[in-house]
Amino acid sequence: MAYITHFLSGSSYLIYLFIFIGKLIEVALSSLRSQLIHKGQRIPGAIIALFEYAFWLMITASALQGFAEDPIKIFVLIVAFASGHVLGSLIEEKMGFGYSTITSIFTDKERAHQSSAILRMHGFALTLMSAEGMQGEERYLLLCATKRKHVSEVKRLLLKSDPEVVMTVQYTQQISGSLFLGLIK
Repeated sequence: MAYITHFLSGSSYLIYLFIFIGKLIEVALSSLRSQLIHKGQRIPGAIIALFEYAFWLMITASALQGFAEDPIKIFVLIVAFASGHVLGSLIEEKMGFGYSTITSIFTDKERAHQSSAILRMHGFALTLMSAEGMQGEERYLLLCATKRKHVSEVKRLLLKSDPEVVMTVQYTQQISGSLFLGLIK
């Protein structure tokens, strides 16, 4: 125990590395936990919170021990804090928790039907409907609710089918309805 205390109170590059990596992991976990809970994944979020808090205790204690004599520890802590948020958001994005709704607007009826057929062939549930544009022009609206991890695939398929399609992607807080939940890829 004395060795650990001596190590943490030191000012070598290893302690700076320890503080940086530890804080990076802690803040990445914090960011990921926050996103999970926001997206309704409460249990995984709570489990991550256990690890996050353990890292927070170790790293904060390490950085605050002797920081007046070694202000570099605080600087390393601050840089790792900012970097951890970026890392956490990248991890969450790659994991793709939650759902998104992709709204696509087509000007050509045939391309709209072709796009919907392609998405259905790839297992995506969707709704295609007629719509009216700003000047009264006929438009076709395609709505596709999907897991976030599939958004880039849907966008790629739509753009391949119609390069002129207009798309918006919104985060979907919640989807209910047992009939449709089983259809969402």
